Amino acid sequence: MASPAPPSKATDGPVLSLVNKRLPTLRKKINRTNQLEESIAQGKPILKEQEDVLRSKPSVLASIDELEKLRPQLSSALQEELSLAATMTPPPPPPPPRSSRRSPGTAAMPL
Repeated sequence: MASPAPPSKATDGPVLSLVNKRLPTLRKKINRTNQLEESIAQGKPILKEQEDVLRSKPSVLASIDELEKLRPQLSSALQEELSLAATMTPPPPPPPPRSSRRSPGTAAMPL
């Protein structure tokens, strides 16, 4: 279940960044369920909340699998978008700010 290192934060888009943050969180949940299963195997009692955690294991595994499959596609789409943006001509620079002869906070005097 090991995965390649995520790309640097500077080149991640917002979606890929979210995926890269979500996966370690989900893996922590799986590690916790594995620990609970080991406790049960040793005959230790578990709490109601821990039973709920165990019941969520299939959905957590499905989420990990889905995100792992999406990550390369998102990365590829992001790289394509970045390369397209690099080939486009840059927009013209914005016009310079208008300067006023009055200093800020002073009212115009009537003529």
